[in-house]
Amino acid sequence: MRQEWQKYQTGLAPRYTSYPSALHFNDSVGPERYGRALSAIGLYEALSIYIHIPFCAQLCWYCGCNMKVENRYERVMPYVLALQDEIRMVGGLLGGRGRPVSLHFGGGTPNFLLPADLERILDAIEMELGLTDDARLSIELDPRLVREGDLDALAGMGFSRVSLGVQDFDPAVQAAINRVQSFDMIEHCVGLARAAGINDLSLDLLYGLPRQTEATFADTLAKAISLSPDRLAVFGYAHLPQALPRQRLIEEAALPGACVRADLTALADRTLIEAGYRRIGFDHYAKPDNALAVALREGRLRRNFQGFTDDRARTTIGFGASSVSFVNGLYAQNEKSVKAYQGAVAERRLPCAKGIVRTGLDTVCAAAIADLLCRFRADLSGVFAGVGETHRRRMMARLDALAADKVINFNRRDKIIQIIPEAYGLCRTVAAAIDPRIDAGAVLSRAV
Repeated sequence: MRQEWQKYQTGLAPRYTSYPSALHFNDSVGPERYGRALSAIGLYEALSIYIHIPFCAQLCWYCGCNMKVENRYERVMPYVLALQDEIRMVGGLLGGRGRPVSLHFGGGTPNFLLPADLERILDAIEMELGLTDDARLSIELDPRLVREGDLDALAGMGFSRVSLGVQDFDPAVQAAINRVQSFDMIEHCVGLARAAGINDLSLDLLYGLPRQTEATFADTLAKAISLSPDRLAVFGYAHLPQALPRQRLIEEAALPGACVRADLTALADRTLIEAGYRRIGFDHYAKPDNALAVALREGRLRRNFQGFTDDRARTTIGFGASSVSFVNGLYAQNEKSVKAYQGAVAERRLPCAKGIVRTGLDTVCAAAIADLLCRFRADLSGVFAGVGETHRRRMMARLDALAADKVINFNRRDKIIQIIPEAYGLCRTVAAAIDPRIDAGAVLSRAV
């Protein structure tokens, strides 16, 4: 890592899975406003469906997701029923409009639910929203909860994409994050998926975990590659113990420093590229013939709440606690707690708790940031034209500083920026520099 880049390593830039980010959501969007947006969806509009299952069998100390540990299965049934009721409410507002083209189960742990209950949720989607056989179905799985027959059942329901939560294969690292699962277990799950006909399998890895070193992470990468996944996501662990109390269980002294984190990022990138994978955005990798790699080549790669995606739908409808919808420039997020979510649905009202409506400038910034994250290049002329003089000067100074540090090439006349290949891992920092909604100066200047 270049010395002049060290100051960027711990800046807390948004992940930009939405713009504006969820940090800016507020009570200006509630059930009525969200309901009106749903009622205005076009007859043949492509829909991306997201379903959040918050339950987990065990607490993983690193986790930043909205989740709830549950040890009695009967307690999750009211949530399954609430999901079906929410789907019916949304279906009534759509009135037959919209066409689901993709559906994703996230969590938490979606396979905490038995296949029969997952199928009940799918049946509700099919009945109310018109799920068809050509829609792409994907699901996140905890390998520790995969039972014999589960993958066959999922394939029979139409799931063609599966993501396995691996994080790291090293036993010491696993113990330090309270997620112990052997390589043999993961290998067995991969075999079950392949035998069931799952043709798009992804592994999720994390760098920056306690007790992680270059040597242990190199071994994790080698083991992951040996399983020949179609895709990999290599995320950076964000240690936020004040916001996430479960992370206080992690030994901070065992966390790798900023320089080691940067080396782990570079190691993953180099290793996966040498193994034949294509870099997708800043934290995904895919085989050359995978749909993500094809989307990148054809200029169709996009970013949404599931990360980098080839999903063609511009509209997302989220179901379940904390899920986020995006409908014609409006973001709507459901109640975060399971209790509040179920209470709203029981009262026959949409469980939307907050959100935001994009301004014209937001739309311009969203497009520029999406280009930056997906293609590492952006035309900022619209952003410069839309902001005030004060922010223009600040943004120019920040971009000049990034150019001086050789993070970007910056054409000042045409307002076009290009991130240099070695600095792809800093693209969120670059995005923060052009984001008028945050104090990007604080992000850019935060020291290691």
